[in-house]
Formats: sequence, structure tokens, C-alpha cells
Amino acid sequence: MSTSIKQCPECNSVNLTIQQDKGEIICRNCGLVIEDRMIDFGQEWREFDHDQASKRRRTGAPMTYSVDYAEPIIVQENKKIKVVKIGEFVDNILEKSKNAKTDGHVEYANISRGKNAVCFDKNYNIKFKGIQEVSRHPVKEMYDIRLELGKRVKVTGAHSVFSVENGGIIPTKVSGLQEGQFIVAPLYLPSVLHPEMELKILEGFFNLSGKHKNIYLRGIKDNWLFLKAKQVLPRMDVDARQIKDWKRHSTMPLWALQNVLDVYDAMEFDFSGSRIGIYSGPNELPLSVSVTEGFCRLLGYYASEGHCTEHSVVFSFGAHETAYIDEVKGLANEIFSMKAKEYPKGSAVQVEVRSKLLSMLFRDVLKAGSCAKQKRVPELVYSLPENMKRAFLKAYINGDGSLFYKGNAGNRPTVHVSTCSVSRQLSNDIITLYQQIGIQAGYTEAIIPGHTLESTGQEIRESLMTQTQIADPESALNLGLIDSLPISKGKGSIGSLVPAPEKYFRELGYRKNARISRERAIELSRKHNDADLFRLAEAPFIYLKITSITKVKPTNKYAYDISVPGEENFVGGRGGIFLHNTKYDRGLGTDVGQKGDIYRLGMKGKNKFFRLRKWQYRISTAIERNLKLALAELKRVASFLKLPKSVEEESARIYTMAVQRGLVRGRSMESVVAGALYAACRRHEVPRTLDELEEASGIDKKEIGRTYRFVTRELGIRILPSNPVDYIPRFASALKLSAETQSKAVELLEMAQQSELTSGRGPTGIAAASLYVAALLNNEKRTQREVADIAGVTEVTIRNRYKELLKKLKFKDSVRKKLNEMAR
Repeated sequence: MSTSIKQCPECNSVNLTIQQDKGEIICRNCGLVIEDRMIDFGQEWREFDHDQASKRRRTGAPMTYSVDYAEPIIVQENKKIKVVKIGEFVDNILEKSKNAKTDGHVEYANISRGKNAVCFDKNYNIKFKGIQEVSRHPVKEMYDIRLELGKRVKVTGAHSVFSVENGGIIPTKVSGLQEGQFIVAPLYLPSVLHPEMELKILEGFFNLSGKHKNIYLRGIKDNWLFLKAKQVLPRMDVDARQIKDWKRHSTMPLWALQNVLDVYDAMEFDFSGSRIGIYSGPNELPLSVSVTEGFCRLLGYYASEGHCTEHSVVFSFGAHETAYIDEVKGLANEIFSMKAKEYPKGSAVQVEVRSKLLSMLFRDVLKAGSCAKQKRVPELVYSLPENMKRAFLKAYINGDGSLFYKGNAGNRPTVHVSTCSVSRQLSNDIITLYQQIGIQAGYTEAIIPGHTLESTGQEIRESLMTQTQIADPESALNLGLIDSLPISKGKGSIGSLVPAPEKYFRELGYRKNARISRERAIELSRKHNDADLFRLAEAPFIYLKITSITKVKPTNKYAYDISVPGEENFVGGRGGIFLHNTKYDRGLGTDVGQKGDIYRLGMKGKNKFFRLRKWQYRISTAIERNLKLALAELKRVASFLKLPKSVEEESARIYTMAVQRGLVRGRSMESVVAGALYAACRRHEVPRTLDELEEASGIDKKEIGRTYRFVTRELGIRILPSNPVDYIPRFASALKLSAETQSKAVELLEMAQQSELTSGRGPTGIAAASLYVAALLNNEKRTQREVADIAGVTEVTIRNRYKELLKKLKFKDSVRKKLNEMAR
């Protein structure tokens, strides 16, 4: 059998070496690189993920990790917070999106800014951050994970949650979890910064006016409104005589008013003294009401004891609950100027406010539900200050809850606060509200079998009963349910504890404690300089054990996901658990063992390991092999440009999508990598120019630009124009300018944008010119050559933009004065 020996074509030497990490063959004699970009020559495979430095990974086909349809997630939109089923949220976006696409069996759509989810960042800060993409795909099987406190979530086996391992928090696939393992959940949930302190009832009823034509605005004093109505409404076949009749009665139906306000600004009209009413009905509602603690108490009583009929709002209390009855009657009169009447019903009393408008307000505007199974916490409550949330919760507990308190001499008192509901959604809403004020509540549910009441003979059907529980005395004090908390000893609440590190068991007195206090953990971390343990103790997380993992059927045929780029996680599930982002590890890697594993094997085991790895490469697809090379190149260029990890991950995702859809064919791998990196930089507002990409990648900037435009167009990625302000910190740092000069440059840019000076001009040129002018004004003069070199533009560009700024913004005299002072 003939064989061939590779030789160096330069010096004919056979003294060659293989650089396994670079995939290169190099001549030892002359240093010539004979072959490069070789695959799988040694035991160590190139890696992409910074966080997996201890592991060796291979690239693989992208995978989707998904959540069951019925699992709740927390979403912020238009400064309002709501708890929605992930399936409803994603289905709604996919149905309405014009950019929804299908890739194999996965349906997905990018979404514009404005929808945010709860997540934690690399510093373990819990916050809202933008959702970038939603997706769904068919599924046949789910895992039901249940934790302490009754928290639970249904996800696919490939999905990941965050567990605690060796003192650190890592994403772990559900299929690899075990009972007793610690899972991470938020200790609190964030709220919005600008709560609405006024409920605009008129805006809410506008949304109902198309369905309910008999809702009117009464007491209109502004005749200008009727004049404008005569100009707008005849186009909609409204008779002028009808408008004249409305004017005579100082009234107008809301559907007509809305059509007028679609054309004219509402600020043009005077609505003072006007009220909302129903045709021929006696009751009226104000256009808005102040959101006060009393209003929140009324909502709390409705959530626990209220329901709506077609023409009234009814509260049901026990006959002995006279204080609550009087409070509800007083609040209805104070807030809505409506009288409530009492009706005895055996051992109960019903408080009824007869008003179809009020029924519509609670049911359709506030979306509080009409009956026990449909009731929810009104969305506006999530955005209110803590004192108002407490007022809502206290009223809810008064109506549907119970409090048990027992003092224990020298120890923590025994406290048990519980609430009951037949609605899973309402109980989860209550837990979410608790978490917003830093209270951790437990959750349980049970099926109540059908039975017959002995006293009345009434047959009760089988029903679901859910319950929330609080057993922490500090939480009861926080809610105002107890007046004081005596000094007590004893183990703290579960939220004040962290997993006990195994390596310090000896110092813990050989006790097999599953948890230790945060104070003890911080003490140990400082003693042993253990940064991971310190972060674990300081993090605003709660660590809960898995109580069970079972396979279940999905709610419907799909599993769902949302993508929060950069942070790679979001909160979902009953009670709130941190779930890993849509594409765990970006779908780019599968473990093939750790470095230390190889050397624990015997000779036969090692040989088998290497054979398996060789076959693993042979059976890999063309896409996998392409990704292996491309991601190594991507990592190199990103490192050269000093890009943050979030940008690197986003560019990897874009490149993977491009490969899957065949966009790399006919183009060089390097140009698509550079285009993906440039797109990711633009998307994350990390300023990098095409010149810098050209220098880092070795690809002509025109080719990078063409590839970037092609990839973003084909993938439907929306990129906003570059903002010159993003370049100011980089240029100022390189020019060693002060913070005052940076602020002045930003101020100049904002003025230039208002004067439309930035339109049609390169962002780097206008940013550099602004810095040049700001430096002059702050006595930190830099030459045009210095600024041009840093910005990567010509001196002519700096001069042209500089003159435009001085002329349009009228800084010519100020700059001339500064230059004269410097010349002296």
C-alpha cells in the first residue's frame, strides 16, 4: 500500500508540527503555515463559549427550548405590568406579525421595542428588559417541575432552569435535574418607575364604544365639539339633524366622539363637568378617578368577594362582617357617588351597587373578571406604590383569607396567613403582587370532591381550590396584619437562607445543613475569599429545592418561548422561576466531556473516546462543520474589536440563522461573519465602524456592507440608524477629553438633531465635529488631524461638519472668542 508524506513546499522539510488549537500544520524549520483551518486533529476541540472554559464542546444544530402554553410570564408594556399566559402572548404576536416566519417546525417572529420581561443581568440585578423574539413549535411531552413553596413550571426536557452548583449559578437542562437540587427564583419582582395615579375611565370606555353604542358623554358644554362633529361625522352617514339633537341635549355617543377625536386633538375641547352615562340610564361615572388606598381596598374586596351581573356589582359577606360591609358601601359612595344596598341571604349579606356602567368598568375596563373562576388582579395594581398594593392585599385577605397568630416565648411567633380561590390565575396574581413588595408566599391546590350540604341539601360539584400561604412573621408585619414583632430567636424565613456549601461542612460543625443564613454565608466567603459564595449570598434570589419532576402532557400541541437577548433568561411559571433564554448556549454546542474526564480513563477507554469523537465529526452535517470554523473566526474578530459578550452572542445567533437559510452559499464565510458582527453591533448600539470591521476581519468594507444589508434583509432584522451620540465616549476617551467636554458634545449633538443637521450625514463625522467644537469651548483644544485620526474620517469631513455646527447652532462667536483667548 502506497503512502505519502507531507513535506514543506518551501524547504522540503518533513519536520512539521500540528497546532491543534488553531487547526494548522507548520514547518518547524522555516515557519511556513502549510495547511490551516483543519478540523479535529487532536484531543481538544475549539470552544466558543467563555463561560464553559472548563469544558470542550463541539458545535451542533440549533435547538429550541420551550415552555408550556399555560405557564404565566410577567410582561411590561407601555409602563404597565401584566401577568399573561406565555401561549396567549406568543400566539397573539405571531397572528398579528407581518414578519412571522417558519424555519422547519419552528414558527418565530421578531418584535419591536416596547414589550419587556423580568430577568436578571450578569451582576444579578433583577429588572425588566426588552423581548426581541417569540417562537413556538410542536411538542408531545413536557416535564412538570415542582419546588418548595409550591412553585412549579412545565417545560420541555431540553429547556434549562438555573441551579446552584459548587457555589455558582448555572443553567441546567431539565432532563438532567434531580429531586433535592436547588433552583433559583426571584426574591422580589420589579415594578415600573412612573405609576398611573389616575384611572382614565373615558379612555377605557372608548375601547368598548364600538360594541356598546348606547354609552354617551353627558353634560358637554363646549359647542366647538359639535361644530367639528358636523365636519367629520357626515362622512360616516351621520345625519346633521342627529348632531343637532345631541347638541340640544348636551350629549354625544362615545363612538361618535371617538371618531371626532381621531381627527382633532382632545386638548382642543373642554370636557370639564362631563360624565359618562348610558342612554336613558340614571347612573353616571366621572371621566377619571384618583387611584387612592381606598380605591385599592375596593378592588381588593371585589377580587375576594365580588362578582358582576349584567346590571350591577355585588359583594358577598358573612352577616357578622359588618365592618367590611360598611367600608364597601362607604367606598362606593365616596369614589363613584353611587349608593349600595344590603340584601340578607341566610347567614350572608349581599352588598349590591346597581349600575351597568360600574359592571362594565370592573369587568371590561379594569379586567378584574366577572365571576370567581374568571377573576384577576387588575393590571393597574402592579404599577402602584407599595402602600396601595398593601391596601389591596389587606382587603383581599379580609375577604377571602384568614390569619392565625400565636406568640412563642423567646422564639419566633407562629403566623399563618392564607387566601383561597377557585382560580389558579388569581392565586398566581396574588403571589406576584406579594413578590413585588418582597414577600414570598407558598402555593397549594387541591380537588374538592362533589358533595351535598346537610343543612340545605344543596349539591356541590367537584371543584378546584387553590391557596396561598405566608408563614413568615416579618411578612405579616409588612402587610400590616400584625402590629408589632417581638424580639425572637429561631430559624429565619426561607428567603433569608442560601444553600450550604459542601466544602465548608467541617466549619459548620459537621452538620448536614441544607441551608445556612445569608449572614453566615457572607462570613464564610470573606474568611475564605470565596467570591462565588459572596455573590450567592448577596443576590436577590431565593433558592428552592426540587420536590418532584414528572412527565406530563402539554396543554396544547405547542411549546412556546421568548428571547431576551443579552441576559439569556426570563421569569415564568406558577409563582415565578428563572428560566433560561430561548436558545440555551445559543444552540451552538453539545457537551462531549470535560478535559479531566479523558485522563481518568484507561488506555482502552481513551482509544474508544477518541474513536467516538472521530465518528462524531464524520457524521456531522455541513452546517455543523461550517459553524465550527465560523464561530472560531467570529470569536477572534470580536476579541480584536473588544466587543461585549452580548454582542458576540447576538452575532453568533445571526450567523447561525444565515447558515440555516442558505445565505452563506456563494459568499465567503469571513464576510458573513463580519456582516453578522456589524449587525449585532448596530442592534446593541455598540459603535463600531466598517473601517474597524475591515481592519479586524481583513474583508473589504464594501463587501462587509453588502453582506450586512443582504443578511439583515433576508432575516427580517430591523436596524435603526446609528446614533452619533454612541461614538462620543469612545472618541473622547481616545482623545483624553474630560467628562464635561463629553457632556457638552452630547448637548451639541442633541441640538444638531433638533435642527436636522444629522440627517444624511455620517454619524462618525458629526460626532467627531461635535467633540472638536466642545473641546474648543472647554479649553481642551485638539487639532482637526487628531480628531480625524481617532474617528477614522478625513480632516475635510471634520471641517465641513464643524462649519455647519457653528453656522446652524450660532456658536461662531463663542468659538472665535475661545480661539483668540488661546492665541494670547
